[in-house]
Amino acid sequence: MKTFLRYSIVFVSLIAAYLVFAVLSCMVPDKGIKTNIANSATQLADEGLYPSAVISVKQCQIDNFTDALIMNQVYSIDRKHPWESAMKMVRAEESGQGWNQTGLLLRLVNGEHLKEQPYARYWHGNTFLFRPFFMFMDFNLIRLWLFAISTLLMVALVCVYFREAGLLKTLALAFGFVATCGFVTQFSMQFFPILAITVITSLIVIKRGGSNDHGVLFFIVGSLACFFDLLTTPLLTLGIPLAIMLSLNRQEPFQIKDRLLEIIKLAFVWGLGFGLTFVTKWGLATLVSGYNVFTDAIDTGLYRLGADDFTRWDAVSQNFKMLNLPMIVTAILSVVILMVVGRHKFNWKKALLFLLIGLAPYLWYLVLSNHSYVHWWFTYRLQAITVMCLFFMLTDSFVKEKT
Repeated sequence: MKTFLRYSIVFVSLIAAYLVFAVLSCMVPDKGIKTNIANSATQLADEGLYPSAVISVKQCQIDNFTDALIMNQVYSIDRKHPWESAMKMVRAEESGQGWNQTGLLLRLVNGEHLKEQPYARYWHGNTFLFRPFFMFMDFNLIRLWLFAISTLLMVALVCVYFREAGLLKTLALAFGFVATCGFVTQFSMQFFPILAITVITSLIVIKRGGSNDHGVLFFIVGSLACFFDLLTTPLLTLGIPLAIMLSLNRQEPFQIKDRLLEIIKLAFVWGLGFGLTFVTKWGLATLVSGYNVFTDAIDTGLYRLGADDFTRWDAVSQNFKMLNLPMIVTAILSVVILMVVGRHKFNWKKALLFLLIGLAPYLWYLVLSNHSYVHWWFTYRLQAITVMCLFFMLTDSFVKEKT
């Protein structure tokens, strides 16, 4: 009963905080925002929907489509009706033109009359987060701030983890980020929040050390992932902190049953926070908007769960092919040789748990097959969990043989 009450209080507090944050963001004055988004719209139209960051390959593709949609929503907010704006979240739209969000944004800021389209099934925390930024800066400057903040967070994570785990495991952590071109997420309003939540959660897990009481933390993180994310890579906020937590476990002898139950519990409360937050938004938006958001959300959800023109394994394959396999295989061989020369013994119990966490992205692809198949060029980054777990198996799951 105490546990139920504790989680209930946390959940109600989170929803209240989201509502206050959203409404306050909608009340921000429009003047600077309109000007900066108008300047940004021209830039995005020149760049196109999916430009590359640094390297011209699919793995480094930026999603200007969704960033333009976010700016469209920021621009379209009616600050005189902040509660309705926060719940309905309208954007300017035109029938048959939804695929060209950068073009729609440019037409919007140029004064064309476009239809308002509600997008109420998500919380759109990223829209509320970045709306105040546009008071003072355009998208170019926002990108620089995102890059600076995310770089500082990543450096902090590497430094803190290195102090607790040593060089090899820190390299394993960093390799998952590098192998999935994680730097691309540093330049995008769509991608940045999940990166920030993942890193901050990981820092908290490291700071708390051997504490097994992470339930409320993962419940909060699941809820935050739902609030800020548009179903891009929310699983990163679960998988990476779980992998880091397991890598720091130095219990001897290693109790696989206890650790397995802990992983299942944390995955459950994360999913509970994520799911309850989603459903709550549907209820609130239905009350405010006057139409059934549940129907829209469920219909879209069933579509995203489907696999009509392809198989579920095609969705897995599409994402798997995005990995740089030669680089990963070379790194694996290097670590294995190092471990064999150093006469280390494989800890299969711990390896099984890393394997369980590392397979989570593929379960995600199988379940959300349509979404994963269509958006494979960014959902593939969920495999940062897989790559990290693979190298944690090789670096953390070896114990030195006694002589």
